[in-house]
Amino acid sequence: MGYYMRFIATDEQAVSLSVLEAALKQVDSAYLIERDEESDNEGLLKCGDEVYGQIEVNRPGDGLFDGEIEELKSFVNNSEGTQQSEVLNVLSQARAIVAIRVLDQGRESEDTLMKIDPLWRWLFANRQGLLQAGGEGYYDASGLILEVA
Repeated sequence: MGYYMRFIATDEQAVSLSVLEAALKQVDSAYLIERDEESDNEGLLKCGDEVYGQIEVNRPGDGLFDGEIEELKSFVNNSEGTQQSEVLNVLSQARAIVAIRVLDQGRESEDTLMKIDPLWRWLFANRQGLLQAGGEGYYDASGLILEVA
């Protein structure tokens, strides 16, 4: 099983698995994004031998991006909160989605999230956008800004 977390990036700078992997290696050289093929769009997020998630970068026109944005917008439209219009604005301006299907692999959920957290910290520090966590809502660098069930 697992659940999804997504960073919705709105700026022009490139987001790729290679860029993200290099950033994670600055934190710990044991980080690796294992790819099945030449694609720089999907792989397994690992630290050492442990798998922490399936990671994918989606962009407009790739077949998944537009549908995912529309689905996220529909959930936001059904929520209530003062930041609803800000979140919808970010979704409308999205240029890439970094999605992770979080895999606990028998670990405590918190242990898995701690290994993924450096990725989100780097994205908040180096890209514009918001983090969406399934069943929770939308976060900016300071914390939860809109609850979305």
